[in-house]
Amino acid sequence: MVGRPRKSGRREQNGRIQRAYQNPKAQAASQPHRVGVAREYREWPEAGSEFGRMMLRKIITPAQYEAGMLFAGLSVAFCAVYDIPSPHPHAMDLTRVGVSLGREMPPEKAVEIKRRYNRAFDTCADAGRKSQMAVKNCAVLDRKVDSFEMRDGLRAGLDRLIHHFGIDPHLKLDRKSRSGITVINSG
Repeated sequence: MVGRPRKSGRREQNGRIQRAYQNPKAQAASQPHRVGVAREYREWPEAGSEFGRMMLRKIITPAQYEAGMLFAGLSVAFCAVYDIPSPHPHAMDLTRVGVSLGREMPPEKAVEIKRRYNRAFDTCADAGRKSQMAVKNCAVLDRKVDSFEMRDGLRAGLDRLIHHFGIDPHLKLDRKSRSGITVINSG
């Protein structure tokens, strides 16, 4: 016999010894950044971001989370209009080198995005400059809240955005959903 002796055991189709099954949700729940969240929420997609973990820890309400996510979406669209790199780059697309989304966007759509973003930004500014900065840092850039002053500014700015976007301020978490947080009306 030449070479190493063959290990005994069940095999996959490619000839490799069959690996033990790992539940992907349990693997995600054990990640270090999700440990600060209650065990029942660790598998949820919102636990993957600092802003989502703030909602799961009840630092902000589900309505404030929804307003922050809408504002973050507007910010990414606004960046695309002006060819600013996204604050959340996912991966480099080598097939689109030198080509920007802004040049492909119809001018009417670009004007509408700018108008919607500016209105939301000005609404957030009504709560103060510190609130604007807190919303940008937490909702858009997904940074941690580092002081009580920043937390209060974040809440004030998100409350203004709730009214701006027309979100029901009494949204609650649906604890029965295991695929993520489903926001339902409380009425």
